[in-house]
Amino acid sequence: MVDQNNLFEDLKTWILQLPSVTQATHRFGGTEFQVEGLEFMHHRGPSFLDIRLSKIDQATALKKGTAIPHRFAPQAGWVSFRIEKAEDLGPAKELIRLAYENAKTNMEAYRTSVQSKLG
Repeated sequence: MVDQNNLFEDLKTWILQLPSVTQATHRFGGTEFQVEGLEFMHHRGPSFLDIRLSKIDQATALKKGTAIPHRFAPQAGWVSFRIEKAEDLGPAKELIRLAYENAKTNMEAYRTSVQSKLG
């Protein structure tokens, strides 16, 4: 039997090694991961991940079957992913990397916008 807690701890260690990533308590429980304060992923238990993708990446992941629709906020790019075995970590990391890159890009655009307004 696979210990999902160990799998999640391995994944969490990997996520926290991404540049500028921090973790915080998620407003609905569990842990969320952020880039410069922008959440890009959270989990509900050790095996259920919610990941925020760009709309294009979301559509691709859903079409390919690498993610499932998010229950509450699919309109915002969220997808869900279940970790059931060690082999699921690779596809989870691919989705998380996309979400991380998207969040990082969004925060850079936001900073640029604020700086231009401040002149």
